[in-house]
Amino acid sequence: MAREPIPVDRLVSELSAALHQQIERARSIARLPADTLLRRPPGGGWNALEVFEHMNLSSGIYRRGLERAFARPGPATGRGATFRPGRIGEFATQAMRPRPGGRIAWRMRTLKLFDPARQHGATDESITRFIALCEGFLRLLEQAPGKDLEAVRVTSSLGPVIRFKAGDAFRFPIAHQERHFLQIERLLAA
Repeated sequence: MAREPIPVDRLVSELSAALHQQIERARSIARLPADTLLRRPPGGGWNALEVFEHMNLSSGIYRRGLERAFARPGPATGRGATFRPGRIGEFATQAMRPRPGGRIAWRMRTLKLFDPARQHGATDESITRFIALCEGFLRLLEQAPGKDLEAVRVTSSLGPVIRFKAGDAFRFPIAHQERHFLQIERLLAA
């Protein structure tokens, strides 16, 4: 698995573009009728609002972690800085990222902590909160070029046993969201 250095400016640009695309798609989905958003797939599973709430629960951990990490004084980088993904961060991001054609290579069960039904459920506000979550990531990405994305660490959603480099703490949840947008598209097409 290649872990080539990525110019921070390119990393920020690519992640920002992905987030803008996700925000626009979420806004268009929010305009759909409630019965469409609440429709469950044949055989059970989450409806579209529950998928959005799942993303809020799981990605919110990384946004809050990045906010705390960026609020602390720490090492800064200069112009032309690069980011080399960590071994675990690269593995986790690639495992989450959908393959060409929308194939999900690595399936995993959702932890109870991130299951909307086991938490507070999903509502029509779940999409609004998701958009705000993505906008929060965008604000953090604006700060990223001045931060050392390799030295700053963020606790993963699995707890303090796994800590991601800040750059991976952006990459992983955005890849996870890409994966779940495919799920939403399948739900809406059914």
